[in-house]
Amino acid sequence: MNSQDFDKCRQFLEEHLSKNIGNKDLLAVYQKLIELKSQYDTATDKALIEKEIREAELNTQFRTSAYTNDTDLNKAVHRNNTDFNMAWNAQQAENHRHYQTTQANVFNQAMGNGYQPWSQPGQGQLPQQPGSY
Repeated sequence: MNSQDFDKCRQFLEEHLSKNIGNKDLLAVYQKLIELKSQYDTATDKALIEKEIREAELNTQFRTSAYTNDTDLNKAVHRNNTDFNMAWNAQQAENHRHYQTTQANVFNQAMGNGYQPWSQPGQGQLPQQPGSY
């Protein structure tokens, strides 16, 4: 019974009780109305409390899942960034090593064979012939 209906019934019974104070039947009905309203309110309050408990439990589960997912995501992002940086650094080291090896090979060849810029013709030039000027 909602509060509006209860108030209408209560006012109706109180009005009739004030006119017939000695009517025990009206008094019993009034008492029964109060008892029923009390039972209804108790059941309603209990249902609201149970609903709030369920909502709190679901909210806790949601927050736990969200926190776990956020933590897993952050760990994956950090792992990906770390792997990327390690790969990039390894590639840079390999590039530098290759450059150093290439330079060493060029210098070794130049030192071993002598530096002879004239031994290779430039673009559009003919190679020099031995004994020619």
